[in-house]
Amino acid sequence: MNRIVVGVDGSECARRALAWAIDEAILRGGAEVVAVHAWSYPIIPAPVAPILPITSSSIDFKEEAHQTLEREIKEVTGGRDDVTIERHVVAGSAASELLRAAETADMLVVGSRGLGGFRGLLLGSVGQQCAQYARCPVVILPHDER
Repeated sequence: MNRIVVGVDGSECARRALAWAIDEAILRGGAEVVAVHAWSYPIIPAPVAPILPITSSSIDFKEEAHQTLEREIKEVTGGRDDVTIERHVVAGSAASELLRAAETADMLVVGSRGLGGFRGLLLGSVGQQCAQYARCPVVILPHDER
């Protein structure tokens, strides 16, 4: 069976990547889609940290990540169930976790821009790293319709 790994981070580009991966899975006769959402604890600058009551116990970042992934899959699929979607919520950097998940995949699909800080870039750092280091073909969906 074919495996298509796709990065899902809650961005519009990631939704387009997930929709594309699902369509490709169907075209391939029922390939499995592996939706990966990587999360990490936020970095809080030292001068701000003492006044912000954010701790690992006050916000369940892992649960938030699970909810994000489920919400995105539900939004993109509209509830249809004609493709198998395996869900992976992992703590770590997006690029590293996508590359790890794609080690045995037939294809890796990502959006060109995620939720990172530099919106003006044509290609985000995750897309660049995936294109450079993946062991399988990589599809990068553009951030807008052209």
